[in-house]
Amino acid sequence: MNRKTLLYRSDASRFIAFPFSKPDGRDAKTKSSRWSKVSSESSSSPTNDPDFSALPFDILTKIAAPFNFPNLLAASLVCRSWGDALRALREAMVLLRQGKQFKHGRGGVGRNLEKALVSFLKGAARGSTLAMVDAGLIYWERGQKEEAIALYQKAAALGDAAGQCNLGISYLN
Repeated sequence: MNRKTLLYRSDASRFIAFPFSKPDGRDAKTKSSRWSKVSSESSSSPTNDPDFSALPFDILTKIAAPFNFPNLLAASLVCRSWGDALRALREAMVLLRQGKQFKHGRGGVGRNLEKALVSFLKGAARGSTLAMVDAGLIYWERGQKEEAIALYQKAAALGDAAGQCNLGISYLN
């Protein structure tokens, strides 16, 4: 059997855009009738289409809490309800970035651990496990081990690997 293989270019996107209907109700013309056939078959069955907007906000934020910024942005683009639910985590990423600038003295700001801690705690309050871990590190360096362990426990419960590691190390010490 002679099969035709599709070439894959590494510099191009590997995703294929399915045609949408035009505003006047006509279907958009496609080069390949195979893809339009697949898209019409998959859209005709409502059981195959997952309804991402039905996922509760608290579950979604627990899933996305350990995400880095690019993954968080990608998850925010899935649907409007995900974008709304993840708004607090996107704000936390901005606060995390600001806190890291203060912690390390980057981006034209001087090193200031107090301002860094405030930014990390604001990000942690919005649900970012990365901000929880960074705030815990500052608390640990100051000798406030109970506060650090509490933040590590919250981050570990949300599935953050660094929070779990730091929690284990703090228990060993």
